[in-house]
Amino acid sequence: MAEILPSGLALALCLIATAMFYSGCPNQQWFAKKYLTFYPSLLLSLTLLFVAWWVLLDIMSGLSAGFTLLCLEMLFLGLIPLMPKYDLPLMNKAGAKSSLTRSETYATHKAHWLLKTVGMLLVGFPFAVFTSSLIGWMAPDSVPIDIRSQFIMWLITPLWLTPLSLIFFSRRPIPVFGAFVMLTFVAFGLLQLVKNGG
Repeated sequence: MAEILPSGLALALCLIATAMFYSGCPNQQWFAKKYLTFYPSLLLSLTLLFVAWWVLLDIMSGLSAGFTLLCLEMLFLGLIPLMPKYDLPLMNKAGAKSSLTRSETYATHKAHWLLKTVGMLLVGFPFAVFTSSLIGWMAPDSVPIDIRSQFIMWLITPLWLTPLSLIFFSRRPIPVFGAFVMLTFVAFGLLQLVKNGG
């Protein structure tokens, strides 16, 4: 029973953080007018996620809390864009025009579904492998090697699928791919330093 309150609070904070992030994205369909720009919404959402992680530390380890939040983010980032605020038609008539309202840029916007999906699948996998391995190497020596290897294996999934979810919030995928390639090289370099230093 003592775990229900921090778990529920962390779940609510994670959901609010995801909603704030989505509301600041250029492709959001909740509001006709954007109340938040991208970087303030990203900063607010990361702050709320840190608070959620801190709340979860009362009931689980830091690594478990991080893994839990990553999995929740994958779920929410997939579900939240499906819940836009649309105006319902006044009457349901055959041939009636849809009352779906979108911004002016919707007509000229190119979604790049195939490019975003294939690109992030290819770019995100090495990022997930190197980052999870780096986190595994940084785990305390008291953690048994079999538990550490299992953690690294399971951590690949959220680290791979979270960027795959995030790429659809971007209008231009190529700079995002470039950023993840750079992060992959950084993670690989840090992993080599940790391995050679250890």
